[in-house]
Amino acid sequence: MKKSEYMEALRERLQYYNRALEMEILEDYEQHFAEGLAEGRSEEEIIAELGNIEDMLQEFSQEDLKQELEIVESQANQNNSYQQLYRAVVIEGLLADVDVSASPDDQIRIAYDNNGSKAQKLRYRFYQYEEDGVFYAGVKERKEADFRREVGSGIESLWEMVSMFTNFTSWSSMGSINLNVQIPAGIPVIRLRSTSGDLKVRGLETRELETKCTSGDLQIQGVTCQKLSAGTQSGDQQVSGVSLAVHEETEIKLHSTSGDMEIQGISAAKIFLNTSSGDLSGNQLNTGELKMHTSSGDVELRDAESVRTVLRSGSGDICVRSLQGVELSVETGSGDLELQTDAESLEVKTGSGDVNLEAGSRAGQVHMITGNGDIRLNLGRVEGAAIVARTGYGDIRIRGQEASGRSHSVSYGSGVCKVSLVTGSGDIEVR
Repeated sequence: MKKSEYMEALRERLQYYNRALEMEILEDYEQHFAEGLAEGRSEEEIIAELGNIEDMLQEFSQEDLKQELEIVESQANQNNSYQQLYRAVVIEGLLADVDVSASPDDQIRIAYDNNGSKAQKLRYRFYQYEEDGVFYAGVKERKEADFRREVGSGIESLWEMVSMFTNFTSWSSMGSINLNVQIPAGIPVIRLRSTSGDLKVRGLETRELETKCTSGDLQIQGVTCQKLSAGTQSGDQQVSGVSLAVHEETEIKLHSTSGDMEIQGISAAKIFLNTSSGDLSGNQLNTGELKMHTSSGDVELRDAESVRTVLRSGSGDICVRSLQGVELSVETGSGDLELQTDAESLEVKTGSGDVNLEAGSRAGQVHMITGNGDIRLNLGRVEGAAIVARTGYGDIRIRGQEASGRSHSVSYGSGVCKVSLVTGSGDIEVR
């Protein structure tokens, strides 16, 4: 073992003793190394002379450890404020529940509350620092210390606490660690992270907001920004009241591995939602481009205005109500489609589900295909259409008239709306 490794092990072992004792021991050991090297001894020989760190620590009283634990207790609840113009703020919540909101003035305010057991207070601590114009703050895990010495009577609870500390491989905060942060308007970039705790964001004004959660839930409300990026692995997402100018190159990207995603009252040039197995829900959206994709969940969209809309699901159902736009593309592998839209161009596909579509007066092109489901199309608001319908085994009924055969073409009115309907084995009905 080299000196650097030995001294690092000593520092880790001393971190829970009182600071005066820690500095005294470290300085003493540094002096031993300096004198030994000056006399020509190797680092290994000096380490052998100093001996085992644990044996040395047996000489100190348990009160030395208790003094530092009292300091840890006092650090478990902190309130801090910082006043400076930063180019970015980075908050790492780890397992804490994090609540981020707008500051009433130009100060960053942070309240850290660790109300868990003594073992939890030992294991986690609050930190903050500044580097290159970026403000960092959050919760981090202390380096583990190996408390193996005998503990006498009178502090058995302390030994239990330390045993818990050294044996934990993971921890759920269960709401016992909280981090409340207030950030003033105008900071260009805000990045928020959480591992197992929930993350709540309210009322921020920034240029770019980025949030990431591993297993906690994410809630974003009333945010004004130019770019929003949010991701979760297994947690759910709720985003509402986010305002991004539609005419600019602003975008919202939300991603989740397995959680559900719900957005409401959002405006942006681009909105992208993606989840592997969760459900997607959008309400009161205003955007130039909207993409909602889930591998196995359902998709629901209501009261939206989007120039170009793409909705995809691997096996879930897709429901659209009151959508206005130019292009709508909807596809699911095996789910049903329930659509009501006033888009100009509609491309609708499902592998095995039924399709029910009510087209608006602006419809100029409708293409619907299903592998073996039924097709129901309502063209009551369209002035005229040219319809081509084909089915492998089902029946065809257009505007109250039964059609003979498996393929049928008909035009009425101005014929301005071009309609193509195809099903492998289902029925086709046009009203």
